[in-house]
Amino acid sequence: MFKISSLTIFPLTGEEYTYSFSNGVNYFKGVNNSGKTEFYEFIDYMFGASNNLTKKPWYHKTFDKAAMVFELDGIGYRITRTRDPQINYFTYYKDLHDCNEAIVLSEYREKLNAIFTKGESRILRDIKNFTNENLTYRTFTMFNFLGEKRQGVTYNFLDKCSDIKYYSKLNSILNYIFNNNLEKIFELQSNLVELQKQVKKLEMTSARNLFISEQINSNLKKLDASRHYNGKNKDEILNFISQFKNLNEVTKKNKSKNIVDLEVNFNSIDEQIKVYENRMLDMNQIQTENENRKKLLKKLDDLLEENEVFGYLVSPLKNLLAELDNSISFSKYLINDKAIQDLKLKRELLKNEIKDDNNRFKIFSLDEKSKSIALVEEYLSADINSVDKELEVTKKTIREIKNELKILQNSDDHIKIKKISEYITDLYKSAASISDVVQEDVKQSGFKISYLKKGNVLQPVTKKVNEESKEELVNYYVGSMARHTLIQLSGYLAFMVYMLLEKKYPLIPLIVIDHISKPFDNNNKSAIGQIISAAYEMIGKKNLQIIIFDDEEYKNLGLDVDHSEDLVIRNKTGFLPSYIPGMD
Repeated sequence: MFKISSLTIFPLTGEEYTYSFSNGVNYFKGVNNSGKTEFYEFIDYMFGASNNLTKKPWYHKTFDKAAMVFELDGIGYRITRTRDPQINYFTYYKDLHDCNEAIVLSEYREKLNAIFTKGESRILRDIKNFTNENLTYRTFTMFNFLGEKRQGVTYNFLDKCSDIKYYSKLNSILNYIFNNNLEKIFELQSNLVELQKQVKKLEMTSARNLFISEQINSNLKKLDASRHYNGKNKDEILNFISQFKNLNEVTKKNKSKNIVDLEVNFNSIDEQIKVYENRMLDMNQIQTENENRKKLLKKLDDLLEENEVFGYLVSPLKNLLAELDNSISFSKYLINDKAIQDLKLKRELLKNEIKDDNNRFKIFSLDEKSKSIALVEEYLSADINSVDKELEVTKKTIREIKNELKILQNSDDHIKIKKISEYITDLYKSAASISDVVQEDVKQSGFKISYLKKGNVLQPVTKKVNEESKEELVNYYVGSMARHTLIQLSGYLAFMVYMLLEKKYPLIPLIVIDHISKPFDNNNKSAIGQIISAAYEMIGKKNLQIIIFDDEEYKNLGLDVDHSEDLVIRNKTGFLPSYIPGMD
């Protein structure tokens, strides 16, 4: 059960005014400039929106604070917001007098988030695991508010999704709502977390092994050794160290080339690589030009073949196309040549050899050599087991799991989408007996409203017999703004009913509607109330509260209201009691 019980406004002048609410439909009537839209937006403010009220004329010199009392599943709460968005109060309703400590907006939202997840951290954890985003009840308020400006929109039909901060989260939420692989996804995500922990450990081990190998080889160079430690020749290095200590070290092999020869070879290979790379650039350009020529000639060939008069031109064109094919093929052969890879490898080896050769010109003392021997022995005593293969296999497994997750997360459960479509259609059709426009649509063969997840679209469709005498569904376009608005209202109610029944979303059981009667004529206004009544038959008034702001009499909208109130009464000009239109 959910119900906003009251909203008390505290103006700067010291008096207060309380609005009351009931289960079910609450209707607030007001003329133009009486603050209907301000009231509509203020409810969102009370539930954590970050508007700066002091910049609006309605609040600038009138508003001090407001307190809302609401109930969810038998527990009462009192939340208070002030003209400063960062000064807020929260308490349980039974602890009314303990509400003295102000909290910032982030903490205020955290408390509301805990309320609307009903204390089940699993809800937010599952959503975060699935979407990789911290989505809260604030994100789900896109399902709570239907404003006047975007009424009648059936493509991206949620009003708040005109705001990029909501629209950017919509696809993640819809994927979560309409996914049937949640258990498999959570299992894979759990495995992914463990594998990522393993990778971190393996990378640390690999980095340690690399450091040890570098230190060993660095100190071997100080001993004028030609040996190189590769992680697998520990015994060979230890034998060399033993011989070196016993002065039995085999004289280091003379290098076949001095430093000058090495540098000459390096420069020669480097120059060859540059020439080769320049040739590749030229060949790529030639290949692109030839491809373009081939396309043009092919089009010309097709045109000429259609006219026998130009037959004598076709044969030369085909020969030219064949020559271009050969040229392109040869270019690809050149570009795929592996010789460049061998040259680059040889250049890298020479570069390392030149770097190592520098040690020949350094003279190390016996103490330095003794220290190097000690360091080599110490590093070799460390337990080094290569983890490169295991690391490679683990990373590959992570990539495979991520790919599988991506596929699963984007896999729609068409049964769920069909269920939502049926809800929307049933709600819309419920008004057929009292609305001419709905009745006209329902008469169409096979009429229904399909929900399209891509684009978040509410699309009416009908059946049509095609040229093969088979029935097929085709889009049915309705031009009436009243029709569109009823379809949109049905979409809001269907989603709310569906999500409330599933009980796994941080959702406020509330829909707030601003001035919905505008596009309707007198004959069709009552369809609004009929559709809302049909939704309550599905979910029950205690589980969903609806608040409507309009300038019509609620009876004209066919509404069965549980509480109604005029915004303009004696000594009260509108939503804020102390506001006077035109005041600075």
